[in-house]
Amino acid sequence: MSTSHHITTPFKLYYYFTCPYCKPIYYFVRKNNLAHEAIHVNLAKKEQFSPEFVKINPFSKVPAVIEQNGYILFESSTILRYLCNTRDVPDHWYPKDPQKRAQVDLFFDWYQVGSRMIARYYVSKNPLMYRKAALDSEEVRKESENALAELEKVFLRDRKFMAGDEISLADIQILFFFGQMEVVGLDISKFVKLRDWKNRVLSTDIRQDYEEFIKDTKKRIQEVQQHFDIKNNSKL
Repeated sequence: MSTSHHITTPFKLYYYFTCPYCKPIYYFVRKNNLAHEAIHVNLAKKEQFSPEFVKINPFSKVPAVIEQNGYILFESSTILRYLCNTRDVPDHWYPKDPQKRAQVDLFFDWYQVGSRMIARYYVSKNPLMYRKAALDSEEVRKESENALAELEKVFLRDRKFMAGDEISLADIQILFFFGQMEVVGLDISKFVKLRDWKNRVLSTDIRQDYEEFIKDTKKRIQEVQQHFDIKNNSKL
């Protein structure tokens, strides 16, 4: 893509601060100095179901973006690739080389299901936050570990990062799910390649965002617990 085709005008980014699907985009746009307006959608207050937001994303989910011409896009991996295709960012994020790019796309194909397998353990450990889920922690722990094993076996079998030997969208897209695992105490030490990969990624400036994500996630869990305790005590 020639530089003349790059979009430089700001876009609106709708996100939630403890959403592992939003955090990679929030990091990416700041890392690459992309002109944008960040708009926080408070999922705890169910703002994603407001008539205004449903017009943006009928699925009532974040993240979402709106260009100045009114173009709307949602789904995190689609947004990340779109930003690489339309903005001037370093090639390693989403390489123009067809074979290298296909490796990122391959990861995203896995990610659609694999990330949910990982996330379900976090959900199972927070029943107050996800009351409708009713998941068995031990069962979903096995599911999560199966997904982690796939990451090692397939994507880290012979390379440093998920899609090659340079950091890419694939790495930042999955990283914050590891933050959730860390919060609920899922041990990944037996996955040596994953452990080394995680340390490799966190040796970059994304570490600050990762640590903020963990801090904010713990705080959100505490808030939910406190709200539950106050509500129960009021019934006594």
